Amino acid sequence: MLNEKKGSILYTLKVLKQYSDETHLLTYDMIQNKLYNTFGIEIERKTVARDVSILQNFGYDIVKKGNRGLYLGFRDFEEGELLYLIDAIYSSHSMPTRYVKDLVDKLTKNLSIYKKKKYKYLEKIDDEIINDNKEIFLNIEILSEAIEKKKKVEFQYGAYGIDKKIKLKGDGKFYKINPYFMVNNKGKYYLVCNYNKYNDLSNYKIDFISNIKILDEDVKPINTLSNQENFSMKEYIKEHIYMAFGKSVKAKVKINTEDKVNDFIEWFGKDVNLEKIDNEIIASLKVNEESLIFWALQYGQYVEILEPLETRNKIKSIINEMQNQYND
Repeated sequence: MLNEKKGSILYTLKVLKQYSDETHLLTYDMIQNKLYNTFGIEIERKTVARDVSILQNFGYDIVKKGNRGLYLGFRDFEEGELLYLIDAIYSSHSMPTRYVKDLVDKLTKNLSIYKKKKYKYLEKIDDEIINDNKEIFLNIEILSEAIEKKKKVEFQYGAYGIDKKIKLKGDGKFYKINPYFMVNNKGKYYLVCNYNKYNDLSNYKIDFISNIKILDEDVKPINTLSNQENFSMKEYIKEHIYMAFGKSVKAKVKINTEDKVNDFIEWFGKDVNLEKIDNEIIASLKVNEESLIFWALQYGQYVEILEPLETRNKIKSIINEMQNQYND
């Protein structure tokens, strides 16, 4: 058995983290027994009381409930914060299940054994469609460093093939990229950047990136790209609801039923202009054209694209092609 009096304070803190919360109180005697039975540390009851007092003076939120006992109160996160973070991790479409579980374990490591049980019901049900790229976190680290240092990067890029495995595009060629921002959009992680050959913005899914390296070349300033003199990340995300790239357009959309206004705002945000004109709901907004087309097809029976005429005609052409495909 250990007789580690000097280190007992750290083990006392560990006992409080693992075995106490507001509904599971510990007395000094119970802590003393836990130290002995779990860690083989034999100390007197008065030493436990001293350790608890030192921890309190050091700033730990140890709450005493009279003779009933005490517990470690404030942890790294409030329960609501923790539930939100864990739910966000489980909703990710970029992270393999094994990494999800590791991250959840790290987030909950300072909870009591009783509180941890609360998160056992969460399961990652969409593992079949999750990317298994082992480089995802390394990619994020490297891209973060490149963005901070304003350096170009080079990487290979892939996509799923019919065998459900990622195949490198362009026979494995390397893409030279000017990285600007990373964005989490609908559970997927994207790099907002410029492909060095061109002069516009592109988006790449970070979990499809492999063999990335930072180059000793400065990035093109984002405001030197086409139509990006006054670039705003907030506006860019609002316009690119599907993270498609290409031109943005000023659009007018007719919403056929009032109960679909909520869906419209959920997708495009509160900054859009909504008017009721002759009992018709008209929305005006600036949006990425490709994203608008995808969205209009998704909500086709409830909305109508009025402007621009070019976009409206593209949708009509797609609808005609679809109708031909579904004709017997």
